[in-house]
Amino acid sequence: MKKLFVFLTVMVAMAMVVVSCRSDDDDTDSTENRLKFANALTRNSTSATWEGYDKAQRKEFGNWVDERQSYVVIRFDRASTSATNGTGLLLTFENAFKDTFKERSEFMWYFDDDMLKIDYRHQGWTPVYAEYRTNELTINGDTFSGFWFEKTSVRYKFSYTKSDFNKWDDYKD
Repeated sequence: MKKLFVFLTVMVAMAMVVVSCRSDDDDTDSTENRLKFANALTRNSTSATWEGYDKAQRKEFGNWVDERQSYVVIRFDRASTSATNGTGLLLTFENAFKDTFKERSEFMWYFDDDMLKIDYRHQGWTPVYAEYRTNELTINGDTFSGFWFEKTSVRYKFSYTKSDFNKWDDYKD
């Protein structure tokens, strides 16, 4: 009887482990999850534009302190709807009216393990990254928000909405 109890206990424990692993599948880095996120990022297309605010923050004594804020228009492009990497363009402005242009940078975006990374081409701009499977990045239909980390002590809190901005040629180097 004691052996049967031990056997049943082991079987129940194994079943719980198997069920736990299955429920965590969406939280793992996989080709399917990368493609799902890339599709949301480009709204199931090869290009998507977002716009909104970026707020630079720095960590000071364990707390995030707001610094400067910029209005951003950002476009993510990819070669096909099955690609999980691509290029893009980021424009920064003083405000949502886009009447005072600040800077622009082309970039490459890609996944590296569980991170979505952006490498800017603008000299002096540091690459940013975020875990794409956690609350660091959230895409819900027409909104994209979260935190881009430059390093552990510098991040950019952002909130973007779907955009139909199409004046890219007005802001060339």
